[in-house]
Amino acid sequence: MDDAPASPAEEPLARQRIWHRGAPHAPLPRDTEETIDEAARPLAGISDALSRSHVQKSLNNNMLEIMAWDLMEALDTENEYNQHIRRFLNILLGDDPDTAHLELIDGYNAQESAYRDQLVQLVQESLSRSDEFLHRMTKSRDKVTFAIEQKMQLKRQLERAGGGSQP
Repeated sequence: MDDAPASPAEEPLARQRIWHRGAPHAPLPRDTEETIDEAARPLAGISDALSRSHVQKSLNNNMLEIMAWDLMEALDTENEYNQHIRRFLNILLGDDPDTAHLELIDGYNAQESAYRDQLVQLVQESLSRSDEFLHRMTKSRDKVTFAIEQKMQLKRQLERAGGGSQP
């Protein structure tokens, strides 16, 4: 069974069914209905697309830039934590030049040595997780940056093809 409207006259009714399925909802705000109608209207060309408010809003908003900055701040913070974890691990292993003279490792009995080994393992796991988090965040930021570049390139191409900048 096909749910598509049989004619253009039935299209608003079909859209109304989509938006008002299930339990009765409050009517959509007028500006939302106008935006839906504007977005559903067929495009007449690039200049028509650029004249639509939702297209301009999408091309001009800075949400991706905000996401990129938020990701950068998260990366900076995590990198600081990562450096602290690395330093702590170096201290535990006796590899830190600033604390090597303290002889933290010498004089452990078997039980203390086992606890120290468990602590070293936990710190190594934390460092590994931090490294993985940094890697994933860096990849995510790279993808967001790429999306920003693509959006700006698309905007320039549309404006060039449409005959100039739109408001």
